[in-house]
Amino acid sequence: MITKFRKISKIGFVILILYSKKGEEKMAYIIAEPCIGVKDTACTEVCPVDCIHPKKDEADFEKEEQLYIDPNECIDCGACEPVCPVSAIFPESSLPEKWKSFIEKNANYYKRKKEAVG
Repeated sequence: MITKFRKISKIGFVILILYSKKGEEKMAYIIAEPCIGVKDTACTEVCPVDCIHPKKDEADFEKEEQLYIDPNECIDCGACEPVCPVSAIFPESSLPEKWKSFIEKNANYYKRKKEAVG
């Protein structure tokens, strides 16, 4: 496993990001199937780094079927997991096998957003 340090400017401290052997970033937390159609935003209110989107005031909130955690911004604090009323948030290591596809789904949301901007 390769490690890389990255500074988060709005927080002002260094965090450690883990990369797999393929060079793909590991997801700290995943939002899975129970969020679909619910999109309760309690998790967005407790996130200290604002890494869960879309929020209710964002243009794509109505279009998206669930919320997503940005793998580049999440600091693995775990604040979001206990406030989710439908138990949709999991550490990647604890994600049930039946919802493993949500790892890619979460990552792809942010890839699409980056491509739309860039």
